[in-house]
This record gives sequence, C-alpha cells and structure tokens, in this order.
Amino acid sequence: MSARFLFPIGAVVVIVGIILAFGIDPFSDWLDQRSDSTSLQSQVEEVERRNKEYELQIDALNTDEEIERRAREEYNLVRPEEEAYAVLPPPPAAHRIKGVWPFNN
Repeated sequence: MSARFLFPIGAVVVIVGIILAFGIDPFSDWLDQRSDSTSLQSQVEEVERRNKEYELQIDALNTDEEIERRAREEYNLVRPEEEAYAVLPPPPAAHRIKGVWPFNN
C-alpha cells in the first residue's frame, strides 16, 4: 500500500480514537444525568402529592366540624349540655378447670 492511501486511514483512525476517548465519558455522564433526573422528578412529584394532602388536612383543621370531631375522638370531650359515658368491655370469662387431678378436690 502506498503512503498516500495509509495517511487518510491513519488520520481517520486517530480522529475516531480521539472522539471515542473524549466522547465516551461525557456520553455516560449524560446517561447518568438522565437517570438521576428521572429519579429526582419522581421524588418531586411525590413531595408535591404529599404537600397537597397536607394542604387539604390544614384546610379541614380550620373548620369547626373537624375541630369538634377531633376533640370528641382524640380527647373524649363533650359539649357542656352533653353527658359522657365510658362503656367498659365485659370482663373475661372465668376459666373452667376440668375435674382432673390435681384439681378434682
């Protein structure tokens, strides 16, 4: 082969080598950034969803009905004209012991 033919091939090989050497790392960084961006976007959406839920809870807590409901459920409070009763669960059933030794006396 002649030198005229080898020089362009050598130049192309060197240029491709330079492109690969400088191009692989930024390309992999770009792929990593895309993956991180997708992950962060899903985290942002989750935080925004939770914030909406909290905003709804805050709005509900500013109503008299919600305050009364929570006072009754969590603190067992009643209005002045009402009476509060505590209903206890039934006592546990007495254990019947079979009439076998040593309990048959």
